[in-house]
This record gives sequence, structure tokens and C-alpha cells, in this order.
Amino acid sequence: MASPPQPKERKDFKIAIICALRSEADAVEALFDKFWGDDGEMYGKAPGDPNAYTTGVIGLHNVVLAYMPGMGKGSAASVASSFRSSFGGIELALVVGICGGVPNGTDAETEVLLGDVIISTGVLQYDFGRQLPDKFISKDTLDDKLGRPNTEIRSLLAKLQGRRSRMRLRENTVYYLTSLFQEPGFENARYPGLDADKLFEPTYRHKHHNLPSCIICTKCEKKEDEVCMAALNASCSELKCSDENLISRDRLKKARETADGQKPCVHFGKIASGDIVMKSGEERDRIALKENVIAFEMEGAGVWDKFPCVIIKAVCDYADSHKNKKWQSYAAATAAACMKAFLKEWVLADESVATALYGM
Repeated sequence: MASPPQPKERKDFKIAIICALRSEADAVEALFDKFWGDDGEMYGKAPGDPNAYTTGVIGLHNVVLAYMPGMGKGSAASVASSFRSSFGGIELALVVGICGGVPNGTDAETEVLLGDVIISTGVLQYDFGRQLPDKFISKDTLDDKLGRPNTEIRSLLAKLQGRRSRMRLRENTVYYLTSLFQEPGFENARYPGLDADKLFEPTYRHKHHNLPSCIICTKCEKKEDEVCMAALNASCSELKCSDENLISRDRLKKARETADGQKPCVHFGKIASGDIVMKSGEERDRIALKENVIAFEMEGAGVWDKFPCVIIKAVCDYADSHKNKKWQSYAAATAAACMKAFLKEWVLADESVATALYGM
């Protein structure tokens, strides 16, 4: 495969990638086709820029990967601002990693499973507003909302949502995911299995279910009621969460009937971004219904206003009280694979690069 020419200076880089977690960045790094120097030292950075970078090639693009020092949109905004001071030519930023998914997507016919990838068509900062004594009111005026993607991004997203392009995007994602599993250190990032993909009814709480001695959990009947700290840190098996309260998924049923099992799908939709870790099935569904969002994450809103931005995140839990870390490694790998598939569709606009690659 052809490779782009090595950039002469920092401003020649056009693609930024931002990851919040080490596992997310590890998966992205593993899909680099080439590295320029060691951790970006070849190009340095602007005075006062605290970010750490890795520069290299993914497909036909020179890319810069930045590592966030912590989670949340505040940290993401700080990283993005410093990013711009060092790499002034960035035309597209990709926020890549894991998220909590809305099981039914944006409609009752679209099932979102663990490991599926969400690509943003817009972002909602859902924790920005006013907390009143009886409710929270989000700010939704034009000045308070984050803008929509630019024309180039919207055009590509419109193309990718078409049947042929969506199929190609999914096929390439599966291809890169398979190749990622061949890399050393990713043995534990494989698909956890159909039986590990459990979606409980939104009102079914993660608490002690057969432990009468736990007074707190015994009194937990409504969503306003608390559960004990031990339950918050325990697994579903330890708490004896009943499979009788699971919601049946048609895609899982079909996957059991096929030889190749479950392959991740790519969904497009608006993503809710905020500093709150969403762990409530009822609140998840309330916000999803009101705002028409398909996933919850914590960094996108911080980058959205700094660069032309696309959020590419894979579902590691259902944003409910039963969420755990079992799917995080696989979801990080799936998001990275989809990121590389997405960049395969991002057309080079720089004529000098096209000339170097193809002699045009």
C-alpha cells in the first residue's frame, strides 16, 4: 500500500486522534502503519504545550495521537487547545474510545449491542444547565448548543450511512479488528462472548437481591432509593442479578444461529457528552428519548468546538447500574478498528500529497 510522504514540519499533519484511556490509545497505536520517530520527538511541540504525542501513518494519512492525562470534557478541552498550538494544520480530530450505548439506538428497530461502534453526527452536552430543587433543566438556546459538523464531515457521514458504504465500513472494521488481535498484548481484547452481552430491564437495579442482612439494598425499590457501597462495586453474579430480568435481543439470537458469531455493527447518531458517568437505565432512556441520542461518553464536548470533530466510540456497557469493565478492552479495539476504516474513507484534499502518492 502506498504511504504518504513524511511531513516536513508539524503544520503538515492534518489528522488528530485523541484518546482518554491507555487501552484506547494502545489499540490506536497498534493500527499505525508507520511511526515517525519515537513519541513525536522528531517534531517536538510548541513552548508551554504539556501534551504527549505520537506521530505516524494510518493508511494514506499522517496522524498525530495525543494522550489525555485524565477523563472528562475539561481535560479533553485542555488537550485540544494545546494540540492546536503545536499542530496548526489539523483539519480533522477523531475522539476514539469507549462509551455507554443506548440499547435501541434512536428507534425501536435498531438494536445496539456491546462492541458496536457509534459514529457521531452531532454532540449534546447533556450536563450543562440549571439544577432546580425538583429537576435539572439543560440549556438549549442556540448560543448554548454545540454546533453541527462542518460541510465536509456532514457530506462524508451522509455517504457512509448509505447501504453500500456502510457495508464497506463494517467489513473494513472487522478486517482491521481481526488484524489487531494478531498483535502482541491483545490476547485479552477478544470478543467476550454472546452470553456476556446482558441487557437488564431499565428498572431492574444492580443491588443485593438475596441478602436480607443488607438493610440498604432491601429498602431499594424506586430509582431514588440508594444501594449499598458493596453492591456498587460487586459483579452481577455476586449480587445474584436474575437473568429473568434480561431483555431478549434479536441480533444475539441470530448470531447464535450463524457460524461466524456476532460481528460489530456501525451506527450513526447524536452522542451525549458530559462529566457524569451514566449508570441508570431509566435516566439513560429518558435522555435518549428526549434528546434523540444514541450513546453517552465524557470527552467529545471538550474537543468539538476546538477542531472539526468526529467521535468514534464503541459500546462497552449499556449505561445502566449493571455496567462493568468486562467489555472495555474489546470495545477499545473495535473503536480503533473503525477509526482506521473511517480514515480509509476520508479523501485526501491536498494536491501535493496526491501527486506524491499517485503521480497526479
